[in-house]
Amino acid sequence: MNINYVFSWAENSNGEMVHVDSVPRGQQCGCICPRCHENLLARHGDVREHGFAHHSDNRGANLNICYEVTLYKLAEQIIKNKKKIHTSSYYDIFPATDIYFVDVKIDSYYNREDKQPDVIAITEDGKQYLIEFTFNSKVQHKEKIDYKNLTCLEIDITNQTLESLESFLLESDKERKWLNNQIYFKGIEEKYRNNGKKIKVVEESICANCKIKYYCCGVKQKNSLDLLVIEHSGKKYRLCKQKELHKRIEKLNSQFSGAKLHKHIENDKDLSISVNMSNYCDYGQDLQEKLENIKRKEEEEKRRREEMESLHNPSDRTCFECRSNLVWANKNGYANCGAWKSLNVPQKTPPTCAKTCKNFKRK
Repeated sequence: MNINYVFSWAENSNGEMVHVDSVPRGQQCGCICPRCHENLLARHGDVREHGFAHHSDNRGANLNICYEVTLYKLAEQIIKNKKKIHTSSYYDIFPATDIYFVDVKIDSYYNREDKQPDVIAITEDGKQYLIEFTFNSKVQHKEKIDYKNLTCLEIDITNQTLESLESFLLESDKERKWLNNQIYFKGIEEKYRNNGKKIKVVEESICANCKIKYYCCGVKQKNSLDLLVIEHSGKKYRLCKQKELHKRIEKLNSQFSGAKLHKHIENDKDLSISVNMSNYCDYGQDLQEKLENIKRKEEEEKRRREEMESLHNPSDRTCFECRSNLVWANKNGYANCGAWKSLNVPQKTPPTCAKTCKNFKRK
């Protein structure tokens, strides 16, 4: 924190933060440092000397920490008194805005005693917002809260001064982010629908199984080619454009069918269409069943050919690990492949399971 330690605010006997201009000069101010609780002097001088000063000459308090705690306490009081905060945007879906509160609590307990938010604020319609203040120096007043399924705004006040803090909290959208926003997250689909667009919020683990995942229909970030990924309650989500998804599936169904479709997919690494699409639309199920049937028949045919080859000439088969001839490797017995577990083959590798494998070569 780059400051010159001008303590223009301090804590009075009622526990409230007060400005140096509002209290008597000297020790008559009756104020203390909210961090070290030492008595302060109020100086009403020129710019350099105007502010509170620690009274003791041999105090052990760290001025930097004292300033941060003073800044932190003032931030709480500003929101409590003004009953307002200016937020950042939510993934450019919901814009930065002013939120007004009817009730604001500080130094209050929330659900449990081990982890607490700095501010608990309630709007007129009963929505609850939690606010956390942070410093880059990692000096934290309280432990980080568990914000899953909650609405929590984190504000970094590292670069603020006691004089700039109020306008920063009430007017700026910088140095703040939504750690979680249950309110906005639940309203994403409706927000797009009101704008004439149909999207579906889909967890990334489901997207990983999408049949056209390499041709993703997700919404992209503003002014970027990167997909928009929303983090919420410990999980990641994408916004799938349903109309575009259906069109792409229909196009695939019309262009390819049966073995032709399977061959096209096998030869095109970028079109790795593989798993169930029924989570998205009815087209996916038919396409998936078609691919699975083709794959199953090809695997059966491959296994039948290998069995026939091994019966005709077992000595032509080789070990996965060393690529040695099976009969030679174990005196007319079966080869013992060191990688049999990872390759899911029997420990005593029979001709029906052995083959030349490019991944294993003699050292």
